[in-house]
Formats: sequence, structure tokens, C-alpha cells
Amino acid sequence: MELRSCLRSPLKLPITLTTQNSEVTCITRDFGMGGMFIELENSDLRPGQSAQIMFSLYQDNGERTHRLNAKIAHLAGGGLGLSFSQPDTSTFRTLQELLKYTKKQNLH
Repeated sequence: MELRSCLRSPLKLPITLTTQNSEVTCITRDFGMGGMFIELENSDLRPGQSAQIMFSLYQDNGERTHRLNAKIAHLAGGGLGLSFSQPDTSTFRTLQELLKYTKKQNLH
């Protein structure tokens, strides 16, 4: 059984996942204030690797690109779990915007 410190909300959002050795475009399955799960097949990524997540949200004032630092927490069938690392005020605000976006889209 997986233990999480934060609840997750369903979210299908295209993201770009960048590590030291690769960059891949994929889709999120869910997210929370502490991390997210992305759908990804046949990856060379490993738990513990640092990554950066980039995504865009269309909001009332236009499109805005967001970046979050993360670590690969675990691999699972069909994807991998990411844990947000080095949370700071900017990361917290980005995650709040993502929560607002999901509520506005009636995704949870």
C-alpha cells in the first residue's frame, strides 16, 4: 500500500518531463500538492533521478507556462510517480493554480 502525505486529484494534462539525460512529452494521471503520477511507457528513468516538469495552463489572462522541480519516486505499470522537491513559494503557487484549473474544468 502506497502512503501519501497529500490527496491526489485526477488530471489529464500534457507535460514535458526533463532529466539530465532525456526529455519526454507525456500525460499526467493525477496530482497533489506533494507530487503527481504520469503515464509513460518504456522509459529508462529510475527512482531517485531529479527531473523538471513543464506544462502550460490556459487561464483567463491567456496561456502561462509553469515549471516544477521533482524527483522520480517510483515506477509502476504504465507510468511513474513524481515527488515535488525543494518546495518553495513559487512551487506552492503553481500547484494552487493547478488546483484552481482542475476545479474550473470540473476535474474533481
